[in-house]
Amino acid sequence: MSFVLPKQLKDLNALGFDLLLPVELNDVDVDRMMTPILELAVKGGRMAASTTDPKDYESRLSALRRSDKLIGFGHERGREILDGWLRTSVVKTGTAGRRRNVAQMDYLQPLTIATYRSGLPKSRRNRRADELTYRSLVLAVRGAGQTHPEQIIMKLFMDVFGAGVDLGPMPSATPRYDESTCIDINSLLCLRLLEVFPGNAKLFKAKELPDFAVPGAVAPLGGDVLAFLRLYGALMPPAEAMSHLAALLSLRLFQLPLRTAAAARAVLQHQPTADLDKPDADNPLEIYCDFTRRRGGPSDELSQRCVQRDLDNLGSFFADRLLLRTLYQALVLVGGGNSVREMPASQQLRAISDMRTDAEMILALRMQLRAIEQALDDSVSGDEGRAFIDEVRHSGLSVPEQLTTVLVDGLRKGGMEKQVAWFWSTGGINKTYGLLAGTQKARTTWRYAPSDELLTALLTLCFVEPSGTRTRAKLPIAEVLRRLEQRFGLLIARPPVMLDGPDSRAGAADNLDAFVRKLQLLGCFQSLSDDFSAQFVNRPREAAA
Repeated sequence: MSFVLPKQLKDLNALGFDLLLPVELNDVDVDRMMTPILELAVKGGRMAASTTDPKDYESRLSALRRSDKLIGFGHERGREILDGWLRTSVVKTGTAGRRRNVAQMDYLQPLTIATYRSGLPKSRRNRRADELTYRSLVLAVRGAGQTHPEQIIMKLFMDVFGAGVDLGPMPSATPRYDESTCIDINSLLCLRLLEVFPGNAKLFKAKELPDFAVPGAVAPLGGDVLAFLRLYGALMPPAEAMSHLAALLSLRLFQLPLRTAAAARAVLQHQPTADLDKPDADNPLEIYCDFTRRRGGPSDELSQRCVQRDLDNLGSFFADRLLLRTLYQALVLVGGGNSVREMPASQQLRAISDMRTDAEMILALRMQLRAIEQALDDSVSGDEGRAFIDEVRHSGLSVPEQLTTVLVDGLRKGGMEKQVAWFWSTGGINKTYGLLAGTQKARTTWRYAPSDELLTALLTLCFVEPSGTRTRAKLPIAEVLRRLEQRFGLLIARPPVMLDGPDSRAGAADNLDAFVRKLQLLGCFQSLSDDFSAQFVNRPREAAA
């Protein structure tokens, strides 16, 4: 039997729980998310409604050809060259329609901070990850003891991605080329194309900054962005800086539900967890990353087992999230519920977990279970649903567990698929900066194997000191391994505790050798002798301090 929750029960039929996890778990493309982040940075957390027609590429191309800023593209051959140049370097195209046979502009490559003027991407399937990133960045700036975070953020992004850009009057900020700064040819072409887009001055209202229930899972988003832009961004070409930024955000978004899942399980089991209390908590994840690239070898197998472990943890998180959300929704029917909602977010989680045995809470949950039963229709599937609920009632489970079981079964298909979509998309399985390697549609091939692009981005932040205000030029390799584990939850030279054993340790030893070879290829390894304590890693990029 396939049980489905009645559609009219909107509160119960949803998958989200913003207090615990302030994003929508589903597939997300970090590349197309970068332009909204640029707009949020410029406009102080606000965005404009898009009036752009994504299918209107030909008219934009024609308007660009007519511009007095371009010479030599008026004839047909010039049109073909300009079209090919745009499609190769500036405009990311896609398809639309039920049959995916209608060509359209998807988004503009974020070569400059001005790309938001295009109003693309029109469909912002960013699952609120862009807003979360900006909010986390604001909190990171405040946590560094600085006031007026919106102004500081705008300046940081302008210093890195704003070369040659005149933003125009604030707050609408319709950017254009300043007609004087020397910039690379692709960025200049992008700015000229943007000038044939009208822009939109009507802004959405900036959203309130929430109190995050699991700050340890959210804070690294903004913390990494702040440290990277402040210490490295202005010294890199904008395209390279954007690539590293996308890599860092992709990893942190990938880890967000995993760290939140661990915190939720700790709350329900009445165990302490630093992620619930400290934004700078050590990363509790143990993501073993393979660098041997030997299929079927012990290191490769260990990496694959870690992937399966984390997918299983997300499956458990689905039930834990629904249980906590159900308890939170029932507060309106429980005495003292309003006082719980006034607590800090992390304390709210602990409070509702403690209320699972409260008599009023149990009565409220029984009412919700009864509401599901009454909403079923008189069809065969409705009769089967009532039989299923009756079976759960007599299963010996507690009332909270009964309701959770019904919700999990009723939301399983869409909910689990969307969680896995978030896993592989933020894991970057199809990206140059991916943590995950393998074939998207074959989970048995998935393993943790960071790309060179992601590894380089991570190494830059390993050299940032805990204060976040300066970097080191050289670190012992043991310290680099420690920082990768402590800050990013990535294991290289040892297996995770739950997968420890002789074979795993042997695989990890081979993996460390492979990691050293990778550092040598990247040109940032220095060995004074064969002694591990005399081996050093050099900072892969120049830094501002």
